[in-house]
Amino acid sequence: MALKPKQLQWMLLAALTCPVWSMPTLADEFLCDATQAATDQLPVLDGACPVGKGLWGKAKPTGSLSTFWIQCGVFSKPLPLTKAKPLYKHISTDVWAKPEDKAYRCLIGPYTDFSLAQQELAKVKTQPEYKQAFIREAVKGAPRQSVRPANKPIAKPKPKKQATTVLAVPAEKAPAIVKPPKMTKPMDEMMIRLTANVANLKYNVPYSIADGEQFYMEHDLAWNRLDYQGAYKTCYRLGMRLATRDEWQDLIDSKVMQQAKWPMHLPYWGAEKTGLFTSGKVTQLKGTSLLNVMCVKSFEQQ
Repeated sequence: MALKPKQLQWMLLAALTCPVWSMPTLADEFLCDATQAATDQLPVLDGACPVGKGLWGKAKPTGSLSTFWIQCGVFSKPLPLTKAKPLYKHISTDVWAKPEDKAYRCLIGPYTDFSLAQQELAKVKTQPEYKQAFIREAVKGAPRQSVRPANKPIAKPKPKKQATTVLAVPAEKAPAIVKPPKMTKPMDEMMIRLTANVANLKYNVPYSIADGEQFYMEHDLAWNRLDYQGAYKTCYRLGMRLATRDEWQDLIDSKVMQQAKWPMHLPYWGAEKTGLFTSGKVTQLKGTSLLNVMCVKSFEQQ
């Protein structure tokens, strides 16, 4: 049974109420699924989540848009949450377990700021059990510019043929006929947490207080985390729909989300099973990830 907002207690990890639940984390805008079997265990990252290679000693990042993790160890079993608790006073992110063959990596992150990862690594290493911790880099982006040694001649690059990039544009598909979903929850269990009017559209962030809904905490408030079908049905019940790519960009450009403290930690569901990232990126998803919910409606429909 889900806890209602007045009953929520934010501990160290995002509180959820099912015995086995899933949650996504962002790794360089790669949506990594994770599961947590019990509240006394760390969430376990999906094996496909990119964590890159180690940066030891004075090694510097090689990518301009890389994501970083602090590896806090490798264990035969996932690190118990009780063992990870001392780390939380030193970090601004989360602690995860990631399956690797017959072992589990202990990982902290993800970070997009290498200097912040370095600062928090130094704090983590003050704990006797984690003196061997180090940073991993999941490389992305153009190579960082390196400083060339003094008095060394620069070899002139050989001219290369100009490559031609051809973009394949998919043919337009006929709109699918969608049957109205079956509704089982009363409207009095639904509230509108946030609303904004942008470019002749109304944007609403709903919140369901019904038992069984999953949620996470941000800005000291609980926000629903639903799969695609749940998000679609929620908007349908409100007489609204999920946002398109262009509508999402209009909302981002308005800066309303930052000004009104909208939930920003997770992406939002968009039309046709797309994940809408607050950076403006739009990614096609399977529909099973648990993301934020936002609904739109034109003023003409009111």
